[in-house]
Amino acid sequence: MHKTRREVNEHTTTDEVIKYYWCYLSRNKEYATHFEQFKKRYNSDKKSAEAEAVVFSLFRAEKLKPEIFEDPSTGGPDFICNPSSEESFLLEVTSLDSASVSKKSDLPLTMSGAGRGAFGLITDKLLSAVKSKTKQLSGRGLPGVLVITSAYDFSGLLLDRMSAECLMTSAPQFNEPLNGGPDYMTTDLRNAVFCRPGLFNASGEQMFLPCRKSVSAILLIQIYPSCTRIVGLLHPEPAIPFNPNWFPKVPYLRFRQWPLAANNIDTEWILGDHEHEEATFVHRRIS
Repeated sequence: MHKTRREVNEHTTTDEVIKYYWCYLSRNKEYATHFEQFKKRYNSDKKSAEAEAVVFSLFRAEKLKPEIFEDPSTGGPDFICNPSSEESFLLEVTSLDSASVSKKSDLPLTMSGAGRGAFGLITDKLLSAVKSKTKQLSGRGLPGVLVITSAYDFSGLLLDRMSAECLMTSAPQFNEPLNGGPDYMTTDLRNAVFCRPGLFNASGEQMFLPCRKSVSAILLIQIYPSCTRIVGLLHPEPAIPFNPNWFPKVPYLRFRQWPLAANNIDTEWILGDHEHEEATFVHRRIS
């Protein structure tokens, strides 16, 4: 019995994705220098090369028409995507090192044996990744999307919806009223990825200012042997907006209103499935 294309794709592995991306680069003469750099990156940092191949293959399979954008001599964002003849956006891909993520989260390096108890989120590590890539996406005249990937065994705990919410608003602070009322959570947004506290207005209300405006959106991508899982964050006031409908299968987190009111910092999920769970995509080979 012959397997259908769908059945074959469902069993495509990350190694096969890399293999086909390798072939894609090698047979396109305009990417000769990029191909040489990719081979060096594969030999020195396989997970970084894997992230590049997986993201390119994913966006190509989703008909977003990615092309190599990075200049081998001067750098720049990795890819440009062209969802239509009149619309484009840039993609920059960065991969989190599993050993450092394990150390930061206090989770084992690999998944084996019985589970363990408490672990820490890696919000500050994600924020650091965004800070390091902000300049790379600036001044290009197009929406810039930063893709943060991890192939760490426990990435499902560290790049999920809760992680996106903490990155968007800073880690929550738990408050217990002295009068015995119910506990509640607050945030000061001091380590929020897209905004920071500003001055107080004439009414004494805290004002918030946008920051890292070149990063129009962030995609947190968990890479598994046969699939990826993704959640997104949208900048409330980017230099150039990213249209989430270009990639609507992904759930995106955004502020419910902007500018923010200090006493009403609220977020919401849009698009994706009806419960806004992480979007899952099986690996697919590129031709």
